[in-house]
Amino acid sequence: MDTVKVEVVASEFVEQIVATSSLTVSTQLQTLKVNYKQLYENEKKKREKAETDLKDKNRELEELRKKLEELNKIKLSQTNSNTAKNGYKEEDLVCKDLNENEELRILVGKNYNTCCRISGYSKIDIKSENNIIKAQIKKYKKGQFQQLDRHSVDDMIKDIPEFKSIVSILKDLCEYPLLPNKTHIDKSKSIKKLCTTNYSKKTIETTIETLNKYKTKILNYAFLGTNIELQPEYLIGVEYEKSKRNKIVFLKIKDILTYLETLQFKISKGKTVIKLGEDSVISLQRKGGDRGKKSSNQLQIKIIVSKLLDNVKHLEYIINPL
Repeated sequence: MDTVKVEVVASEFVEQIVATSSLTVSTQLQTLKVNYKQLYENEKKKREKAETDLKDKNRELEELRKKLEELNKIKLSQTNSNTAKNGYKEEDLVCKDLNENEELRILVGKNYNTCCRISGYSKIDIKSENNIIKAQIKKYKKGQFQQLDRHSVDDMIKDIPEFKSIVSILKDLCEYPLLPNKTHIDKSKSIKKLCTTNYSKKTIETTIETLNKYKTKILNYAFLGTNIELQPEYLIGVEYEKSKRNKIVFLKIKDILTYLETLQFKISKGKTVIKLGEDSVISLQRKGGDRGKKSSNQLQIKIIVSKLLDNVKHLEYIINPL
């Protein structure tokens, strides 16, 4: 009798537990469903707010980008202006040296009269009133290149038609395709290096042979320009060490040309530069820079003035002797 009673009590206890558990599970499931729905609504609101905030931030960033672009344009304009002003300043300084420094006048020769800076676009930066001195000025540091000339390949071909056979190669080396606005280059594309991956060995050899064959024409184009009435006879270099003027060198351009004509054009190791001579005293390459403007596609001719001094006779005046 006691055993049966215990079993009945135990059975009722289990049923109660099961019933309670079932109710709890049911209640918990109902609670979870309600919480999930609320969580979804909350997350949706958060996401919508985040998307709105992101759009606002993107608008702010775009406005900042435009302002930064404008500031960079102003900065670039100021840099270019300062570069031009520094060039003009150096030309004025050389004129002052030639006009007022008696030692320098004796070295150069006193048969010239007052020198002044020439405005406008020509290869002559300064000249004397009697045209005894007609010179291009280059401010330089040892081993540092200076721009000698820059034009589009098409412009150069107009004056050196002998290069028509290699015009496409020069364009592929210098010119990126333009964006639809026609004012800036598309750098997602690429230029073609002067290597056997892009050209046959014969084509590369023919290109270099053509440059060497008409070397005199391209050197005259770079140093003298195309205006016969405004061609310099001297290159005057002013050597700087940091901000200090060290010396002035006077080279006759005809002597420079005579030396350079003994050198040969070659392709640089990087296959993007055509250099004259082993030490690249003259080099031809894509201009670059200009914040991606169309002008960055120009062919630039560079010179390293300091590398001329061991090979071209010149006059030298020490400004600040040690």
